[in-house]
Amino acid sequence: MTKYCHLSYEDRKNIEDGLNDNKSINQISKEINRSHSTILREIDRNKTYSKPNNWTTNGRFENPNYNFHCDKLDKSPFVCNGCKSRSGCRKERYTYYARKADDTYREVKREARKGINLTPEEVYVINTTLTPLIKKGQTINHLYINHPDILDFSKPSFYNYVNSGVFDFGPLDFPRIVKYKKRKKSNKRRTRKEREILIGRKYDDFVEYISNNPDLNIVEMDTVKGSQDEPYCFLTLLWRKSKFLLIFKLESQTTDEVTRIFEYLQQTLPYEDYKKLFQVILTDNGHEFFDVNNIECIHKTGEYVTHLFFCDPHISSQKGMIEKNHEFIRYVLPKGSSFKDLNRNDCNLIMNNINSLCRDSLNGNCTYNAMLFLCDKSILKLLDCYYIKPDDVILNKNLLKK
Repeated sequence: MTKYCHLSYEDRKNIEDGLNDNKSINQISKEINRSHSTILREIDRNKTYSKPNNWTTNGRFENPNYNFHCDKLDKSPFVCNGCKSRSGCRKERYTYYARKADDTYREVKREARKGINLTPEEVYVINTTLTPLIKKGQTINHLYINHPDILDFSKPSFYNYVNSGVFDFGPLDFPRIVKYKKRKKSNKRRTRKEREILIGRKYDDFVEYISNNPDLNIVEMDTVKGSQDEPYCFLTLLWRKSKFLLIFKLESQTTDEVTRIFEYLQQTLPYEDYKKLFQVILTDNGHEFFDVNNIECIHKTGEYVTHLFFCDPHISSQKGMIEKNHEFIRYVLPKGSSFKDLNRNDCNLIMNNINSLCRDSLNGNCTYNAMLFLCDKSILKLLDCYYIKPDDVILNKNLLKK
């Protein structure tokens, strides 16, 4: 039998039809695959009472001692649905109507969900604990992972409480949702050299290569632009397995600047660790990534160690993981912000706060700890990466205030 499932309107209609046909409770129970007690409780809870008619046909009041109780109501199913005398009966009646029963059920269900299921003491604890953390720009997932003792109700309930003004903080205190504008179509045609670079490096080639080599480390690469009036931007690198993010400031969005970062990485990291971490890179069709030799090869020796692939034009979802993580950068530096005065320490600060943010997709862990499965802590230290305690994570404009 079906267990722990509410009756539907179809179930209630079958109960009403069964009662009208004088079927027993056991028969109805078997037909709708519900227990005998469930049917009885449903009928008793939702039967409709009708007052007895104590007037005669000529409009005079009858004997007040007349017994209006029907003995049939003392026996199962305790309602008048299947009674042949129901239409002309002047005694008290109880009738089960499926539509009315279902409306009553939905009203009870709706009323049960109104209000808040928190005591004033619980609201006070949530306010005092979470308000300073929310002002740091911490996300709802991060709060739920690190404070399950006070957030022991569902996330939809939390949002409902926030929107209802239960807490001292409101919807505008949370990190904004970045909305991406629809990309404009470009009429610019690729040069012959660019078309040759893409041979064997298109997204279909990437899918085929990964299907044949599923255990390789995949790095998504992209850039984040600053103010439109300035050449500065960020180069971002993200490892799919751990969602770990690296951020580097570029003085301009050019191949020379991208080459400079890869030279730095090759000089900073031990040779074997570099080869292990940068096995496959997936990026978009930005012109700054078209110097493929300086990305795929070791600069000192010319050894080919990295497989570089390009997404299809205007399909950012093919590297959606890094696009999603750019949202966290925008919490700190909204679109249009200037990157001119940012230094390496500022980039490290943003990067490490993002990497210390706990994620549901990592079973409540942060990307910094997840990256330790791919490399040693000493490697992360070489890249100026460090761990920040959950309650100290800041992801808003206050992070870079000096």
